[in-house]
Amino acid sequence: MIGAVQRSRLLEYVLVAGLFGTASTAQERVKPLDPSKAKTSYSFPLQAGAPPFRFQVQLDGAGRITGVQVFAPGEYSPFQTLATCKRKNGPTMELTEYDDKLELLKHQDLNFDGFEDLQLLRIYSPHLGKSLFCIYEWNPKDGRFRDAPEIPDTDPVAHPRDKTITIHEDWLGGVYSDRTYRWNGTTVKLVVENGRVYGSKRPDCEFTDYCSRLIKGKMVTTAERPFLCKSDEPPALVCPSIIPEK
Repeated sequence: MIGAVQRSRLLEYVLVAGLFGTASTAQERVKPLDPSKAKTSYSFPLQAGAPPFRFQVQLDGAGRITGVQVFAPGEYSPFQTLATCKRKNGPTMELTEYDDKLELLKHQDLNFDGFEDLQLLRIYSPHLGKSLFCIYEWNPKDGRFRDAPEIPDTDPVAHPRDKTITIHEDWLGGVYSDRTYRWNGTTVKLVVENGRVYGSKRPDCEFTDYCSRLIKGKMVTTAERPFLCKSDEPPALVCPSIIPEK
């Protein structure tokens, strides 16, 4: 099974290869994104029914996202400037002239406290369909945002009904994973992971499908089955939809 650290490194590698492989072949022809043509201005309330805040994403002359300014309702000066988060071995993405319609800032309530949290784009690969974000959590007590590295940053989707965060990742050659996270105090824990990996215990099969769950504090593979076999193809593996209790 591919581990969390291996998966993170693989995603970073795939995204970097996609970003810089494309950039290297078109470096002479593609221009950096002009900040005046980028979609940098955003406005939305942090809480339902409240007046909207304004947000101004900042770019440098090379088309790199450097941060975002936060403006309180009705104010013309920012009360907070969030610098682009620093992640270990994280690449620097340079936006090009073709990224003028790209959404650089997204928002959703990722900690389920009733307030919107920010997702500032860190890495984007169009042909891989993947984005990594800097995530900033709103602290209503302090009235400010803070960097929240504990929240999964790969195209996260929040589900208020069961208070989970899900991530779907497609890898190269048909491998994939679906992960479900749940808050446990101030930390976010992986509680479910289903997917497909290369290789199989059967030499005539190319992949293995698997289901795993958090059991007594550890992720445990609860079922696995070969896939894409040359003979005697087994039935598809269906993982249970039940999310483990806290």
